[in-house]
Amino acid sequence: MNKKRLFLASLCLATAGWAIELSPASISAETPLVVQQPDRGVSAPAANSKTPQVELLNPGVEPRQQLRLKPAIDVKETTVMTVKMDVEISASGRSSPAAKIPVSVMTFETKVTKIDPNGDIHYEFAYTNSDIAGDTGNMPPAVQDAMRSALKSMVGVKGSFIIDNRGFHKGGSFILPQGADNNLKQMVGQMSKSIEQLTSPLPAEAVGKGAKWRVSSSSDFRGMNVNDISTYELASWQDGVASLNVSIEQQANPQNITSPQLPPGTTLTLKSFASQGRGATTMRLDRLMPFRSTGSVSSNSEMSAKNAGSSQELTITTKTVMEMTFESK
Repeated sequence: MNKKRLFLASLCLATAGWAIELSPASISAETPLVVQQPDRGVSAPAANSKTPQVELLNPGVEPRQQLRLKPAIDVKETTVMTVKMDVEISASGRSSPAAKIPVSVMTFETKVTKIDPNGDIHYEFAYTNSDIAGDTGNMPPAVQDAMRSALKSMVGVKGSFIIDNRGFHKGGSFILPQGADNNLKQMVGQMSKSIEQLTSPLPAEAVGKGAKWRVSSSSDFRGMNVNDISTYELASWQDGVASLNVSIEQQANPQNITSPQLPPGTTLTLKSFASQGRGATTMRLDRLMPFRSTGSVSSNSEMSAKNAGSSQELTITTKTVMEMTFESK
């Protein structure tokens, strides 16, 4: 019985981890930074990554203009990202109490170091603080400590990247702090494979108030291939300040999943995954980071798992609600 409980706990933690990572980064709208990266010597994107596709659905009303990023060189910005999440997991019809996940608060700094003649933007970033905050609810102290340790391991991670003036990623590298453990290295390696899909590029065409465009991409998250569609609307554009609304849809087809997080000998099959969300962003094109971004995402997934040497199949369903906020100054 204890072994079965440990097996179930491991699977639940793994599926909760997937739910966390699968929440769309596109909530942050035009944020050209992937908030969860690193690893020295890892270039991004991977050679087989797919460039996001941008389709203009409505150009909006006149006057129209091309939206292009033109941040000032050497200006340092500090951004605080707050993530609040609730998770419900059931295994073979037996539900566990809803987990109240502590709020995650991460702070990072960005600095534009160079602008090429063609508009390409070179920038650096560094995580300066990361911790849990607020009510920890029914989460066991050991799990709290593990979560806090994982977040704090991000402090000291640095990176240098290049994006074009529409927000498309063009290259870069990650740098891990000395003494980084395998968990951080694995996370960094995973994120380096999907950095191309985690940006939200601007349309090529001139647009005005009411314009809508769609960004389509596919990414691999911990062995799971996910399709992502984000639809943006230019709600207002005045004095260089743009307000954007975004709706998000994610979907994954049935597939087998492999991950070092799973208990040894475990086979895991995704039966369904779907996610929907909404967000809003206020940004200036002369800044690298938006002033403020908010969003909420709801996800549902169903997986089946088999333990090594057992014919019994477990069905695991996960429901996740996540709220994210970015604030920069």
